[in-house]
Amino acid sequence: MKALLFLFADICRFKKGPDDIPYSLTLLTVLFFSNLFIEVLLGLGFYSIGMSVFLSLTSILTLFAFTWIWLYLFKFNDRFIQTATAFVGISFFTNIFFFIPLTLLWKSGVLMDQSFALVNLVLLAWILSIYAHIYRRSLEISFFLGIALAITYFISYSNLSNQLLGVN
Repeated sequence: MKALLFLFADICRFKKGPDDIPYSLTLLTVLFFSNLFIEVLLGLGFYSIGMSVFLSLTSILTLFAFTWIWLYLFKFNDRFIQTATAFVGISFFTNIFFFIPLTLLWKSGVLMDQSFALVNLVLLAWILSIYAHIYRRSLEISFFLGIALAITYFISYSNLSNQLLGVN
C-alpha cells in the first residue's frame, strides 16, 4: 500500500508514469471501486446519492472510453490497464489528500466560497496537467498534445454530465 501511495505521488510530481504501474486487473478493479466510493462521498456534499453515483460513474467511464479510443488510435491498446489504473489511482490519491480535506474545510466554514473555488480551480489545473503527463507517457506524445487531450476529456465530461443531468 505504501509503495502504491509513493508511486501515485511520483506520478503527481511527473517523475513516474503509467508504465511504472504493474499490469494488474485486480489493482485496477480495487482502485476503481475505492475511488468510486470516495467520489460518491464527495458528491454527497452537493448532490443526492443517485446523482452522485451517476456523476462519478459517468466521470470514470467517460475517461476510460476517451483513453481507450486514443490508445486504440495510436495502436497502444495493450497499455489500457496501466493507463486506466494511473487515472483512477491519481483520482483516488488527489481525492483523499486534497479534495476531502478541502471540502471539509469549506463545509466547516474555515474556507469561504471564493477561496474554495480558487483552490479547486488550481487543483483542477494541476490534475489536468497530471492527466496530460499520463497521456504523454502512454501515447508517446508531447506534453502540449497531452494537455489538449486532458482538456478535451474535461470538456467532454462536463458537456455529457450537463446534457444528461443538467449539472455543470
